[in-house]
Amino acid sequence: MLRTLVVALLLANLAFWAWHFPPVAEALGVGGQAEGREPERLQRQVRPEAIRVLPAESPAAAQPAATGLTPVSDSAASASASPASAAAVPAAGAVCVETGPLAEAAAQAAIRELTGAGVPAGSWVDMQRELPGRWIVYMGRYTDRESLRRKSEELSGLGITATEVRRPAELAPGLAMGEFGARSDAQARLDRLQARGVRTARLVQLPSSGVEHRLRVDRLEPAAAERLAALAGRPNVTRWQPCAAP
Repeated sequence: MLRTLVVALLLANLAFWAWHFPPVAEALGVGGQAEGREPERLQRQVRPEAIRVLPAESPAAAQPAATGLTPVSDSAASASASPASAAAVPAAGAVCVETGPLAEAAAQAAIRELTGAGVPAGSWVDMQRELPGRWIVYMGRYTDRESLRRKSEELSGLGITATEVRRPAELAPGLAMGEFGARSDAQARLDRLQARGVRTARLVQLPSSGVEHRLRVDRLEPAAAERLAALAGRPNVTRWQPCAAP
């Protein structure tokens, strides 16, 4: 059994070798690897006489014909590939910027920056809003510092914190037991204090602290935008930002 298997393997190897060795295959009268090469493919070619072998060209010279692009000079190619030259060109078109809220002094400084950047007068809008006066829960006005001190100690004994009022002048010296933006909040504080035995406190509205400014430039030209950007990093420079969507 084993001998038969060895003989079969030997014959299989001889057949495989003969198949891949054309002279032996032809001598044995069997088809070899040459048949697998399909020489008849040459006979199936369509107009083989139309094929011409062209002389070799450099890749740079052959690129326009292969791609259909116009050749570009070395200087133009280097200029178009340079990121620095592209970054040096500012974005076309005007932009809208704004800043605020600003106090009076800061608003005047921002206007000076716009003027220095070459923004024409009248190109910006100054939107002003008068700040409402705040409300305090107030006690006073006391005739001397000693009266102020005694009342402060009395309130401290009740667990109530009070701060000295020094302005406006008509309220000094006095004591404030809370400062509020809305009268209703101040009234609620006064009600709680009266429930704890504070009888002489009252509500007083402080004068307005001034005007709030918001500056807006609807069309800031690129040259002026670059001059404003050059001021970045300096102390007390206005911070401009893109206009909010309407």
